[in-house]
Amino acid sequence: MYEPFVYLGTYTVRAGHLDEALASCREVASLVESREPKMLVFQFFADEQGRQITVLQVHADAESMANHMGVVSEHLARSGSWIESFSNTTVLGQPPAVLSQWYQEAGEDLTEFPRHIAGVIRVGSPVG
Repeated sequence: MYEPFVYLGTYTVRAGHLDEALASCREVASLVESREPKMLVFQFFADEQGRQITVLQVHADAESMANHMGVVSEHLARSGSWIESFSNTTVLGQPPAVLSQWYQEAGEDLTEFPRHIAGVIRVGSPVG
């Protein structure tokens, strides 16, 4: 059975580091586009104040998330310069061990909903 994996997380941006955060998000999006064919959706959104950035990732499967962790590992290592904290991090689907381990080592919370029940995916379909 096909089981997508979804990651939704919010980062608080360090004061004075918004430009760095936005540039990093754009770099990662470009990297994902060129190196991660199983990433179905990858989007960053910022609040009006520029203090929080939320990322939405929809992967074809949990293996794609594990691959993503490897692809962006250098960016993750440098993100401490602009990420003050993580919050509201939620995963839908069984998380790969590398993701759970990363959050545990970082001392951050990861809310998990591992059981896929049912759904429809229409990525690439016209809207309207």
